[in-house]
Amino acid sequence: MISAVPALVSLMALSAADTWAVIDVDAADAMMGLGAQVTRAVVEGASAQNLNALSPDQVRGLLTPDKYNALKKCRDSTACVSQLLAGTQVTRAITGSLTKDEKNYLLKLWHHDVKNNTLVCDVDRAVLIAARRFQKDVEQAVPPLLRGEREARGKLVIESNVSTAQISVNGEFVGTPPVNLTLRPGKYEVKIEKNKYLPVTRLVAVEANQTTTESLKLLLIPGQRPDDEIVQKLTAPEAATESKAVSLSAPTWIFGGVTLAAGISATIFGVLAGQQEASLRAGLNEMTGLYAGTRAQALEQNRNALIANVSFITLGAAAIATAVFLIIDLVSPHDDAPASPAKSGATP
Repeated sequence: MISAVPALVSLMALSAADTWAVIDVDAADAMMGLGAQVTRAVVEGASAQNLNALSPDQVRGLLTPDKYNALKKCRDSTACVSQLLAGTQVTRAITGSLTKDEKNYLLKLWHHDVKNNTLVCDVDRAVLIAARRFQKDVEQAVPPLLRGEREARGKLVIESNVSTAQISVNGEFVGTPPVNLTLRPGKYEVKIEKNKYLPVTRLVAVEANQTTTESLKLLLIPGQRPDDEIVQKLTAPEAATESKAVSLSAPTWIFGGVTLAAGISATIFGVLAGQQEASLRAGLNEMTGLYAGTRAQALEQNRNALIANVSFITLGAAAIATAVFLIIDLVSPHDDAPASPAKSGATP
């Protein structure tokens, strides 16, 4: 432990001697508010670590407007950053970019060693817009970035009862179960689907240096049979070539009807709630955090979503009951043929 003290002192002296430059995060006009939040988090993080950091306004004072705008566009190019900051006292710089796709905010930050022209570390995160944890993720990512720590990773294991199902993470196909992934910390939308089965979508949190295991169970769509059907109707040895009619019991018909009705209800109200939610989210003002929709529209969306959720629960329970009674019907004898007369020792 004593031998590590000189190295620690040298590192502290190096940090104290560095002059940092925090550059405004490069973001589209519609996302300038969120970009400013990220920039502010970096400035505050540098202050909390007692770094000699120049704010974006101070960096602008060192450069012409054209040079500063070009500096924002350097992003991950340390050579570009070093060239534009040549002749200043800056030895370290933080640049960043913020974009988004249909479901995620895409945040990237870079820590540049300007003096040695090297990229020290970076942050690359996809934050689900629906998760509403953007600010929290930024606050977690900035301190290790400033310390030069490479971002930790977590493991995600996805299992399923259907080995041929297709799994996608944040809309990207990743394989069939079981799937083992190494991901950056954050929340991910996991979807598993296969023909004849009801798809399952789940929001999964991946933590740094931890393994998260998700088991996703697929249920058959009512009326469908799996490709690898294992339940078979066995015939008696003396009638191996003859097929027997299957008679469905009353409980099978009842629960089958409930399954079908619940499936239709869940689909209709689920689609309706999804469309209403998309309409409300489309009216979100990211600068103010306010939605353009009315309270009545929001309450109606919540009601439809509740009905869809209850229908899905009913669907699952009814499908299981239907499967149980169907198996009982298949394995129970239902011989409708007339019985043969008993044999006796007497002759006609």
